[in-house]
Amino acid sequence: MADFAILAGIHQGFFLILVFAALIPALKAKALIYQPTRRALAKKARWTQFFVWLFILAFAGHLFVTWAYFQSFGWLFLKDKAIGFLPLIVVPLLTVVCISLPRLWQLGAKPGKSQEKPSYIVDNPDLSLLSENAATLEITGLLDQDNAQPTESELVDADLRKSASAPELIVPLQATVLGSVTACFLQLFFPAVTLEPSTLLFAWGVLVAGTSALWIMQSWQQQRCSRSAEWKPPAPLFRFLRGTAVLLLLAAGSFFWGNQALLASKLPAQFKMTDHTNIDTGHDTGLFARAQSAHAGHDRTASAIQTVSVADLTGPREGEADRQFTLTAQKATVRLSSGKTMEAWTFNGQYPGPELRIKQGELVEVVLENKDIADGVTIHWHGLNVPNAEDGVAGATQDAVLPGETHVYRFYANQAGTFWYHSHQQASVQVRKGLFGTLVVEPAASTEGAESSIRDLTVIHHKPKGEGATINGADTLLMQTVSPGTPVRLRFINAENMPITYQLCGTPFQVVAIDGNDVNEPNLIANQALQLGAGGRYDLYFTMPDRPVLFASAGKGKTAEKGLLLSPDGSGEVPALQEGVPLFDPARYGAPMTLPFDLRTPFDREYEMLFDVAFGMYDGRFEGLWTINGKVFPDTPMMMVAEGDLVKVTFVNRSFMDHPMHLHGHHMLVLTRNGKPVTGSPWWTDTLNVAPGETYEVAFRADNPGLWMDHCHNQDHASLGMSMHLLYEGVTSPYEVGHATRNHPE
Repeated sequence: MADFAILAGIHQGFFLILVFAALIPALKAKALIYQPTRRALAKKARWTQFFVWLFILAFAGHLFVTWAYFQSFGWLFLKDKAIGFLPLIVVPLLTVVCISLPRLWQLGAKPGKSQEKPSYIVDNPDLSLLSENAATLEITGLLDQDNAQPTESELVDADLRKSASAPELIVPLQATVLGSVTACFLQLFFPAVTLEPSTLLFAWGVLVAGTSALWIMQSWQQQRCSRSAEWKPPAPLFRFLRGTAVLLLLAAGSFFWGNQALLASKLPAQFKMTDHTNIDTGHDTGLFARAQSAHAGHDRTASAIQTVSVADLTGPREGEADRQFTLTAQKATVRLSSGKTMEAWTFNGQYPGPELRIKQGELVEVVLENKDIADGVTIHWHGLNVPNAEDGVAGATQDAVLPGETHVYRFYANQAGTFWYHSHQQASVQVRKGLFGTLVVEPAASTEGAESSIRDLTVIHHKPKGEGATINGADTLLMQTVSPGTPVRLRFINAENMPITYQLCGTPFQVVAIDGNDVNEPNLIANQALQLGAGGRYDLYFTMPDRPVLFASAGKGKTAEKGLLLSPDGSGEVPALQEGVPLFDPARYGAPMTLPFDLRTPFDREYEMLFDVAFGMYDGRFEGLWTINGKVFPDTPMMMVAEGDLVKVTFVNRSFMDHPMHLHGHHMLVLTRNGKPVTGSPWWTDTLNVAPGETYEVAFRADNPGLWMDHCHNQDHASLGMSMHLLYEGVTSPYEVGHATRNHPE
């Protein structure tokens, strides 16, 4: 497969190249009428033809790259370009080839040469008989004639100027420029244009209206120049003033459009997540599917079923909890292992927050207190499928907890595995500042004896703002003593925004769980790097050898300055990291087993999510936006489901960065990656990293009613609009988000 970043970058760059390639012949054709002689006009027309052919060659290159794009990544990466962008260039270009080029060919024909020979050649066929003086006089006369004013027959007459200024010649070239500019604009600002027919129709309206205006103006100019016996270009001052006026007009239009876009991008002061206008029922994934039209159907369905508030979808409110914790959000000065200090936002004054360990099936109660985090906090239990009201998303499932307030979470821990918790209020800020911690749900008490001999270690990777990466809050190499022969379970969590790559050096190992889900018959592997997306988790299992074992960040030129070193005596030589080792592939790991559903199973709802990057306004700022189906929150589609539905979602990453898509309250079964079925152990995940150029098909059973976030866990992307929601029919929410409220989820 071709490199996505290179191919997509070339393809996008071609749109800009085509703008300039189309502009040159259009300007040259416009200047044809100012040529004084037929010879000059013919020469200018031939140069114009040359630049037209250069543009055609550039467009052919674009088509070739488009075909390569299609062959490498498929129709979902191409459809907006093929249906939305390229026709804006193809249609005017065809008129250039069929109408403008033949006219340029006629104008570029060389004028007929005079057949009359100089008198000295006629009278003296043998030039040796020609006297030197006669030849000199005749040649001098010819030179004087060449420097003289052109004759009337050599001048461009009114008929020729009329042909050179014909709208049929000029306007198709100008329309090609307009089409190229429009396509380039759509590529930069509306990458998912085919999902918005209104945007596409507006683009064609601009092309048609602009071409019509150009035709009218060119017709006026043709009439003026064909009447006059003499046609000269406007004076430099007039051209300067005209150009300035055009620039001012464009600047005024851009300012007006930008100001309108800025105002339109302002997020509502307050609104409810369930009051959504872009509802996607998952029943129509067609090109011009209108999500808005489904909203009326949603209203009818909701009115026919019993409604329930998110606030009522709680865990048990009565009964004594098996585990009780209190987490106090507070600012603190934290001293790292290197001795360096940093200002952090913490739970219980710790960075990371305290590890919470519970048993599967236990009733858990966590009291959240906010001491001094002014904007409020929440706690989201990442990967743990709790009742909706316990999910900890400000403005969706609860109000943010302000200073001096408390909030109680109660739920059964029904899943065993590795999870983590973090604030879901201004997450892009608060998680980076330190409001997170690890959550481990151990197998039920009945298996305690089998598990008691295992050395269970948790490693959480994090990168504070303005600091280097840390492991369990340490910025130096951690060391622990583990006796040889001891079974070790290493729970690896990525709490950073970007994918990270680690190596386990010194022993073979198994990946026994992914995102808290056991792997079926995990293979014993070695010399493989583990790349983990943001929010993801891997559980590694190995038997401690009689030599040191290193778990550290890997990459070209990396050294083991940070990481976890296990050794029989708590010291020892640090194993060297290896370069060029293959990456662990969860799609090909472990053994298959019977699935509850697969690609052959009929799905109740199907959704298609295209991830793009675009320039635009967001909440009153010009940003690089990370979009879902061309939209940013709160205009991203709301996936509507009914309890019990089997749902399939296709993720397509057409942007240039990874998007770890995290679905709250559910686990997704990965069906295919880049069109190829998963062949290893069933791959269940709650945070799927979709790399640039990748396509995934996933499915899940809608078995946990509520209002659930589905967002990119690169929190910087989520803060710029890459968030959406999953809503069960009949579910309402009393909570609000927006600048005028306390709730600011990301």
